[in-house]
Amino acid sequence: MAKPHKIGVLVPLTGAKAEKGIPLKNAAELFVDQYNARAGSGDSLELVIRDDFDDPEKARAAAAEMAKDENLLAVVGHYYPDAAAATAPVFAAAKISFISPNVSSPAVFSGNPWAFSANFADDVQGAFIAVYLKEVLKKDNVLVIHTTDPFGMALRDAFLAKAQRIGLKVLRTQGVDKDATLAADWAATTFAEKSENDQIGAVAALTHSEIGLQFLPQLRQQGIKAAVLAPNTWANPKFLTGMDDKYTADVYLTSAFLWEMANQKASQFAAAYIKRFGQQPSIAAAMTYDSMLLLADAIAAGGTTPPTRAGIRDHLAGIEWHGFVEGVTGNLFFKNGRDMTADYVAKYLRATKGESAAPPPAGDTTVQAAYRDVFVSVMKDGRFKAAAVQLLRPHEEYVLKEMAERIEKGQVALVDGTPYHIVDVIFVGVDVVRINDINIKDMQWDVDVFMWFKWNGPRIDGKDIDKVAAINAVKEQSSLFKEDLSRSTRYRAYRKRLTLGAPFDLSAFPFDSQTLPMAIAHTNKNSTHIMLVPDSRHMETGPINDIKPQEWTYLKRSIFSDLYRYESTFGDPDYRQGIGYKSPVYFSTVNMTVDVQRMIKPYLFTFFLPLLIILGIILVILWVPLDQFAPRINASISGLIGVLVYHMSQKNSFPKVGYTMIADYYFLVAYAFVVTMIISIIFTQNLMASGQKDLAKQRNRKLSYGAMISVVLIYGVLTIFSMSAR
Repeated sequence: MAKPHKIGVLVPLTGAKAEKGIPLKNAAELFVDQYNARAGSGDSLELVIRDDFDDPEKARAAAAEMAKDENLLAVVGHYYPDAAAATAPVFAAAKISFISPNVSSPAVFSGNPWAFSANFADDVQGAFIAVYLKEVLKKDNVLVIHTTDPFGMALRDAFLAKAQRIGLKVLRTQGVDKDATLAADWAATTFAEKSENDQIGAVAALTHSEIGLQFLPQLRQQGIKAAVLAPNTWANPKFLTGMDDKYTADVYLTSAFLWEMANQKASQFAAAYIKRFGQQPSIAAAMTYDSMLLLADAIAAGGTTPPTRAGIRDHLAGIEWHGFVEGVTGNLFFKNGRDMTADYVAKYLRATKGESAAPPPAGDTTVQAAYRDVFVSVMKDGRFKAAAVQLLRPHEEYVLKEMAERIEKGQVALVDGTPYHIVDVIFVGVDVVRINDINIKDMQWDVDVFMWFKWNGPRIDGKDIDKVAAINAVKEQSSLFKEDLSRSTRYRAYRKRLTLGAPFDLSAFPFDSQTLPMAIAHTNKNSTHIMLVPDSRHMETGPINDIKPQEWTYLKRSIFSDLYRYESTFGDPDYRQGIGYKSPVYFSTVNMTVDVQRMIKPYLFTFFLPLLIILGIILVILWVPLDQFAPRINASISGLIGVLVYHMSQKNSFPKVGYTMIADYYFLVAYAFVVTMIISIIFTQNLMASGQKDLAKQRNRKLSYGAMISVVLIYGVLTIFSMSAR
């Protein structure tokens, strides 16, 4: 058996910062356990876990010790940049790839070919905060509060540079130590002038959450009620559970990932994490899981060739958009090649404004950080809720080629040389009233639901809401149930009866469980225009008790976001570029799945009992005298025909599938038993005809009882295996 591949984990596990590091360790352990369970006796992974104490010197010593292990292939770790800055040169000297799930400061990663980040670069985030304040929130006169560590300084420098270029006025910048314990009157003494405070239109809080938890209440108490936009580090549940809503009102934060927009993989990861560790994983934990996925992908890329440190680095550095790794936090790739966006922006500016080049893009392209969209959420209703408007960068070349037309239509905004899709968010909720039918033969299920929509976006109207529907619906009956369009958050609810297509897997029938899917999307506006997000706060999560027919039991339901790709361009000229080129067109979806399990008890009478009766009748042949050949052979052949007819009648009630069901194996065993009986009868008759009556009786007894015992054993094993797999 091959030795496991070693991956290091270096995070804070003790002290005040352990609450940040332990979820990262947990996520890495969860990934390795799941990976090794799938790998079986093949290649496996082994973790080498060390504490970085969130102390640069101790972290450097731990890294040096880890680097001595020649079998260590890569390292995942660090939550804070100071520790990462201390260890990055150590791992680079040892030629060990290092991925941080959280740290992405240029001061740590710039120019280091062995250092990667699963997060977006800090300077990219800092520049985006300035753009969002100016273009979406329409704010000006910004107060900038930043920490003085590499994280805060990178955010500050990028924010100020972008603000100057886009005309966003900054009133003041205020630095603060990331580990400081602020005095109770810090805000009162630092921002003492009320006339200055009244001018503040927004606050850019470029800090870690620990310091933000201290100064945010003080700012509000000092009368600074302006909108606050903070980085991803503020995704700390303590803002939601330990702070009054009057302090967190109008607080936004950027992030590379939002749980509200989680895809199915993220939902499955969260469920597995909660089941094992008893708490919701942090975003950094999800990114740790993805960091492990990237390393596992790099290790597997070599095939049968043993992985090397250099091979892993080269594989990671070579992951670009068209070869992304699908992770729980989105599509994972590193932007290392030619900047295609900058080329098209330069072309557009030359054509429309006569400029020779585009403004320099924000972000240090030497930082090997994951190339991610920046999402914005707002602290509201006890959660980090997706903001009503998102700015997402185009990835598709067909969008960039038609930039001028899309800017003219208002579909794309060009800000300081960076194009953005302006995407409106619609919250979608679904509650199941009852499941009316699960039609296995037609691969459909019928359900009554309440479906509602909430939106704030100024570009969304009632016609858009009318075009949001279940895309796997075969039939739909809908009536408006309730609406309120008078508030800033508009609302519309429907009562719907839907017949939905479902790709049932019947391979385990009648011991099967099925997933009943519903996928909701806008019928003609793709993900560059509208983003659908589950309204999970208002959706029922309890069991569904009213399920017809009454042969199914409820297991669970899941709600998640995803992207759906139609295998068509619809003939739309915007979606075709060049000869034979079809651009992938993705639509934002909200998906609900209901898992149900078939009850076995009804099938004891409708499936198993008839088959056992047929086989039991055939067993009567054992008591028919051996010299009665005609009755014995006729009864056996009749039994064979009975099994065949019963099998075909069962198959007629199911769709035509290209695989074998467990039920088929029961019939195959029955066929084998009956054929064995027929062979036994013929063989016995030949012995009887040759005068060997005693031998005939002996052989008949052995063959008959042997076949019967084999049937019982095979049926028992098959049933136990099928039941245990449920």
